[in-house]
Amino acid sequence: MGILLGEKSPVAGGAAAELREIFRQLDEILAEAGIQKTAIVSARLYLQHVLRDIGEVNDAYKEYFGSHPPNRRAYGANLQSGMLVEAAFVAEFPEMEP
Repeated sequence: MGILLGEKSPVAGGAAAELREIFRQLDEILAEAGIQKTAIVSARLYLQHVLRDIGEVNDAYKEYFGSHPPNRRAYGANLQSGMLVEAAFVAEFPEMEP
């Protein structure tokens, strides 16, 4: 979620700022798992105001993933109070040797 650790409210700045915080947290998770963001194969974005915010969310998505983004779906959703964006990602992990 677009909430900093220990905080109760999303980061300020709107949907794109929340998505950038989500990506920052995702980077930490990927680093801990030892994989790159290129391992992400799909993303689901849930937007409180999909029609209003999809443009700025698309820009932040392109900024993060570049010219080869994973498959993505964006949905309008009634999110918890104050949230504009939530996201879910699926990553492909390399096969581990026994």
